[in-house]
Amino acid sequence: MENTKALIVNLNLAVDKTAKIPVFRPNHIYRLAETITQPGGKGVNVSMALRELGCRPVIAGFVSGHNGRWIAENLPGENIPGLLVRHSGGESRVCYSIVDGAGRFTDFNEEGPKVPVKAQAQLLKRLAAEAGAFRIAAVCGRKVMGLKKNFYAGMTRTLKEAGYFTAFDTGGAPLLEGIEAGADLVKINREEFREIAGGTSSRGGIRRFFDKYSPRGLKALIVTDGPGVTLAVSQFGLWGASPVPLRRLASPVGAGDSFLAGFISGFMRGLAFEANLKLASGCAASDCLTLAAGRISRGEAETFARTVKVREL
Repeated sequence: MENTKALIVNLNLAVDKTAKIPVFRPNHIYRLAETITQPGGKGVNVSMALRELGCRPVIAGFVSGHNGRWIAENLPGENIPGLLVRHSGGESRVCYSIVDGAGRFTDFNEEGPKVPVKAQAQLLKRLAAEAGAFRIAAVCGRKVMGLKKNFYAGMTRTLKEAGYFTAFDTGGAPLLEGIEAGADLVKINREEFREIAGGTSSRGGIRRFFDKYSPRGLKALIVTDGPGVTLAVSQFGLWGASPVPLRRLASPVGAGDSFLAGFISGFMRGLAFEANLKLASGCAASDCLTLAAGRISRGEAETFARTVKVREL
C-alpha cells in the first residue's frame, strides 16, 4: 500500500471559532447565530484538507488545560490522529475569526501558554521515534512561547535525520532556523517573505533568496499572494501561477493552508512541479468558498486546478 501518511507539526494548537455576520462595525453587539467551532491552527487546517485529498495526516503539537483536552478529544472526530504532548503550563489558546457577508475577515488570536522545557524535549523524542512512518513532515503555524533557543533548528535536524522530506509554512526566526537547518520546501505568503528577506518580494529577490539557501538543502520556495500571482522557484526555474477567479467568496481564512495541503498531496502522488502548483491553487480556491478554514471539496479543487495557468518566468 502506498504510504500517504504525512506528519504535520503544529506546535501552537488552538480551539478555532468562526462566526459570520452581515457587516463588522465597532461599538456594536452581535448575536452570533452561525458559528463554527473546531480544532485549529494552521497545521490542523492543512490536515483537514489532506484528509479530503485522500492522505492520512497525523498532527503533532502541544496541548494544555481544558482547551487542550477539548482539542485532543475532537481531533479523532476529524479523522486526524494526534501525536500530542500534554503539559500543565496553562490553557491552549482560542482563536476567533469574524467574517462578514463580503468575505472580509478579522482575526483575534490568542498567543497560548509557555511550554515547559520538559515537554519540548518529550515532543522531539516522539518525533524521532516516528522515523520511517511518514513520507513528509510539514511544520506549520506560529511558534509557542517558552521555546529553547534554536528549538526549530533542532527539530528540523531531527526530522531530516528521520528521513522526512521537510516542508515549512511559518515565519520569522523559526522559519530562518528551519531553512538554515536544511528544510526542503518553504511555502509562505508575500508578507512573511518580506519579513525574512529584508522587505523585498520581487521575482529577483525571491530567486536570490532561493539561490542563497539551496546549498543548505532548500529545494523549492513558494510565495503566495492571496488574489495575486503565486511565485514558485526551484532548481529548474521560476514559475508564476495565476489564482482561480471566483465569483463569490465565503472566507479566505485557511486558503494558504489548503494550498500547502494540495502541494503535499501532489508531491506524494508524484505529480510534476507545475501540476502540484495547479492542484495547490485549486485547493486554495475551494477553501475560499467555505466559511471554516481547511474545508475543501476534492472534486471542486481538482476542477479548479484544470483552469489554473502556470507559466515559466
